[in-house]
Amino acid sequence: MRPASRLLARRVARWGPAPPNVFRNYGFVPEKAPPKQTDLSFTVRAVGDHAAIFEGRSTPDLLRALLVLRLCAVGPFVTHSEALLDTARRALGDGPTMAALRSTFYSHFVAGRESADVWARMNALRAHGIGAILDWAEEEDLLKHCVPNASDAAEQPAAAAASPAASLASTGGTVGGKKQGKTVSSRTPLGGESVIQSRVAARTHEYEDEAACERHAAAFLAAIDTAAHLPGQGFAAVKLSALTDPELLEHLSTCLTSVQGLFRTYDLDGDGYVDKAEFDECYERITRMQGGATSEDERSAVWRWLDKAGEGRVDYVAWCARLQLRHLPDLAAGLERQASVFASVDSGTHGAFVSRERPWDLTPQEHVKLDALFARLERLVERAVSKGVKLMIDAEQSVLRPAIDHLGHELMRKHNRVADAQHAGGSGNAPGEAVIFATYQAYLRDAPQRLADDLARAERQGYVLGAKLVRGAYLHLERRRAAESRSPSPVWDHIEETHASYEKCQASLLSAVKAGRAELMVGSHNQASVEGCVAAMAAEGLDPETAPVYFGQLLGMADHLSFTLGQHGYKVFKYCPYGSVEKVIPYLLRRVNENQYVLQGGKQDVQLLAAELWRRLLHDPQHSPLARLLGRGSDGATSSTA
Repeated sequence: MRPASRLLARRVARWGPAPPNVFRNYGFVPEKAPPKQTDLSFTVRAVGDHAAIFEGRSTPDLLRALLVLRLCAVGPFVTHSEALLDTARRALGDGPTMAALRSTFYSHFVAGRESADVWARMNALRAHGIGAILDWAEEEDLLKHCVPNASDAAEQPAAAAASPAASLASTGGTVGGKKQGKTVSSRTPLGGESVIQSRVAARTHEYEDEAACERHAAAFLAAIDTAAHLPGQGFAAVKLSALTDPELLEHLSTCLTSVQGLFRTYDLDGDGYVDKAEFDECYERITRMQGGATSEDERSAVWRWLDKAGEGRVDYVAWCARLQLRHLPDLAAGLERQASVFASVDSGTHGAFVSRERPWDLTPQEHVKLDALFARLERLVERAVSKGVKLMIDAEQSVLRPAIDHLGHELMRKHNRVADAQHAGGSGNAPGEAVIFATYQAYLRDAPQRLADDLARAERQGYVLGAKLVRGAYLHLERRRAAESRSPSPVWDHIEETHASYEKCQASLLSAVKAGRAELMVGSHNQASVEGCVAAMAAEGLDPETAPVYFGQLLGMADHLSFTLGQHGYKVFKYCPYGSVEKVIPYLLRRVNENQYVLQGGKQDVQLLAAELWRRLLHDPQHSPLARLLGRGSDGATSSTA
């Protein structure tokens, strides 16, 4: 049976091979020239091409990779991986356990301990047109923070029962007499993992102190420096929760969401705009109901601040664009008083204001933390700009997303070069380039609309939107949070909805790329998504050599996609995480959990590994005593000896 990757290669080949100078323009020259064949039947990953993929990797390395991927496909092993690790550490001690982990999962999924260790893996990848994204993956061992107590576990069924969707079976159900697609309850995320059993919560750093944040910033700076010296376009990933107190980000996110939500209050006719008359009416009514008074001059001053363009009305994009993170707590404190006025009318809009456990205003210590966060971000971005490295801001939990996204867009507005001379103040066309990339998680319900708003904001403010599109990595945590808080889940109920959301976002971004308004990193191990993007690029007339469309896969996963794309001249990268084995355990556990639910793609990797090991055993005298004994060459024929 043909490897499934033949289909991808055939569809990629349909658009023709990459130009001869693609690798030269891309920034490095591979040791092997790109394929010259133009025959549509040519497939990069055809039978025997696994030898090209794994050239330079030792047989023990391939055996380890096969073992790791096989284990990741074993359901009970994945389900109990954390417990098995805990048991091994108690029974054998940390030393032997870490040594075993280092020689297996760590060596497969992690590039090394330091950023400089990426070079060894990079040299093997770049021969096939694959770049590297530096990702400092050290984080706290979150297992102890994520074990639900007995009361939490007891409350979970009640929370699940409170949701209408909870009554549906995980294999399907009916709503309103109509048969639904495959669904999941509030206790069973899309991937199928149990909310109660899964303890790998998220890649969010536990806040120690500002000194620890400075150490994290230094690690990110080292990653930027290393990425700058790697061949080709350099990329580095940044996790904002490592640079400040996550509780500060969560508080700012709550403030931001609340201030943004006030737009619906002022939009009296629901047409998507707030005009001067609506603003005056709401502003005056709110002030009067609070026992105060307002003057025309005061209202006009606030309106001029909101309506910066002087158009007489503002939409949601313009409203949000005027928000400044430093001033959000003060704005939210004022809105808390306004919320009491509207709570009886629309408790859903302002419910967050009514039951707060802490004041909106930042403490003096939090102001210091916020200033330090801005300073660290500026250092990182300035270093990236000076070194020609692109920074990708990683996705985190949805409770932190508003603040992280807001910071990302402020950095884009300042550092992502404008796409045309109208915004640059010159004449003619100026090239646009994204230095900062935000991450969009398609499994979130609001992802398509939020992306549309962000594209509009970028176009209006004259910067290039940098977007990394993924499906999402914190699904089980989002489900758990929603169940515990008795609130609607922010993620889609059906996996098909996530696929549709991903495709919609991808189509919007490719159109923006064609218009010079965006750069896209397609972060996917899904073969259908990659094939769809390749086909859409051809339909949009986007040249793989010149278009700022990048493909990204994690190290140790989806090699059949990465090598096929690289062989055909597409800009493909591997996420190369690095860090000490003790501090990357949460990362490794997530990879184990992920692999169980990407078996469709993982099967191709396993098939290629098995085929290459079989070839070496029987047909490669260089690697196999049996092949030497049989006198066979690598082509499978009996070799002659002189």
